[in-house]
Amino acid sequence: MILGQKAMDQRHQTISLTHPLNFQEKYGKRYRGLREEQLRKKIFTDNFNLINEHNEQYAGGLVTFSMKINQYSDMTIEEISRTLTGYKGSHESSSDLQEIPFVPDRSLVLPSEVDWREDGAVTPVKNQKMCGSCWAFSAVGALEGQYFLKTGNLVSMSEQNIVDCSKVHNKGCVGGDIIPAFAYVKCNDGIDSEDAYPYIGLDNECAYNTSANVTSLNSYRSIKGASEEYLKAAVATLGPISATIDAEQISFIHYKNGVHYNSQCIEGKDDPENELNHAVLIVGYGKEDGEDYWLVKNSWGMAWGDNGYIKMARNKGNNCGIASLASVPAMY
Repeated sequence: MILGQKAMDQRHQTISLTHPLNFQEKYGKRYRGLREEQLRKKIFTDNFNLINEHNEQYAGGLVTFSMKINQYSDMTIEEISRTLTGYKGSHESSSDLQEIPFVPDRSLVLPSEVDWREDGAVTPVKNQKMCGSCWAFSAVGALEGQYFLKTGNLVSMSEQNIVDCSKVHNKGCVGGDIIPAFAYVKCNDGIDSEDAYPYIGLDNECAYNTSANVTSLNSYRSIKGASEEYLKAAVATLGPISATIDAEQISFIHYKNGVHYNSQCIEGKDDPENELNHAVLIVGYGKEDGEDYWLVKNSWGMAWGDNGYIKMARNKGNNCGIASLASVPAMY
């Protein structure tokens, strides 16, 4: 088989990491003895082969996104689930926080593409580390966006504040839910800045400092019904949106670029809530090479994906459940 240029580029990207020792050196991996090293080598090799096979399909135009080796390529899906996702839906509304169902204005003509980064409403990509705190990063990202739209100032807010202090339905690095995080900020009448309460990626005692408070909120808007049409209107008119997805897929974990679509991901047509496992921030939408996408900010650092972002399939049957549970805070 003669590979296309895209496949050759992908293979060049991974070939130096073919040997697990090279992978270990690049990512600073340290294993506990020969048995674990052999296990990690097998996981890495399986992922390496899968990625190369996928990228050959990408070069042939059979799939719409490419994949790459990254720092998680020696981990199982189960390990990813325990340490890098963390959305645990409480399935309960909060009596402390008013829910306002979002109803789009159908008279509005929505832009064909949106990228809130260009407007200055999105902080740089962050890293939750080996802590199941994605729910806190998603909630804080939405707060940061709303604060910018209200004040014109972009302030990085404290995920660690949420991890340590939001304990109703939330369990820090073990996992949590976005809406109870919003409820905490309301009941606490604020959240600290990142500078004042930096992220450590571990559960710790609550150390909220009133003097470092940035902002609060009074309610939230929910975008329900697994409607990508409603979600598009919300992203265009309200700003960056918190969302939950099925991220426990090899294709998501090793995403590089292009528009991610996975037929094995949940479609969200019935009741997907029990399969949603990761919280993210939708910061825009658009079209690439004829494929509609959602522009999604992840919390796995800049080295993951496309500089920390992923373009996820839009108008493909709510792929990966992206429109199933979306929300955004409303501020004073």
